[in-house]
Amino acid sequence: MYPKNIMEVFASPKNLVKLLKRDLQFNQFCVEEHLKKGDTLMLDSKNEFFYMLESGYLKETYTDILNIQFHLIVKPPHFPIFATTEEEMPESVSLTALTDVRWWKIDFQFFKKVLYSEDPRSYVVLHNLLFVKTRLYELVVKDRMEAADRIYYTLLQLLDISLMAGKNRAEFPRFLDYTLLAELASTSRSYTVMLLGELRDKGILVTHKKPWKLEDIAALQALLFKEK
Repeated sequence: MYPKNIMEVFASPKNLVKLLKRDLQFNQFCVEEHLKKGDTLMLDSKNEFFYMLESGYLKETYTDILNIQFHLIVKPPHFPIFATTEEEMPESVSLTALTDVRWWKIDFQFFKKVLYSEDPRSYVVLHNLLFVKTRLYELVVKDRMEAADRIYYTLLQLLDISLMAGKNRAEFPRFLDYTLLAELASTSRSYTVMLLGELRDKGILVTHKKPWKLEDIAALQALLFKEK
């Protein structure tokens, strides 16, 4: 068993930059870049770079062989499109900046070389696998739910990146809107608008201005876990 806190510290962007800078070729293979909110980067299986997120939020969208899309929100210290093997790189993935973003664009072969030298216990890979495992579990759980429950579940998931305003209230990120929520919950935008209207009528949610506010977390949880 590996201690989670050690993996988190070791795989943090701050520590990884420090490790990468030990190599004299750092400036040749690593470039710090900035994305403006709304910028989108399209990648495919020929991608040769590793992207290490330092600040901001990304929407990561995978398109599978059946042309079905899966959406995730990525924030530091987690990595977008970090394939553990070359064969795992998806055929199509897009990264959209939900806020202004700062990341390091790193040549993947250089990154791999540094990890071989500086991370003999594979903490970075294990930390990423733990993140992917959690997200895959969440996707499987949501896939078995009805549309309404997927929206409730997604709203509760988003509490992880929300500002708590007491034990039972929270303020969602300003980038959350109907379209993004529908994508994350794998539902239509029109149905999402209708269901959120019902939550407003019940006094659970406030969406008339940004940022949206969840006024009663317990009531939302009750809707999700009520006996079907």
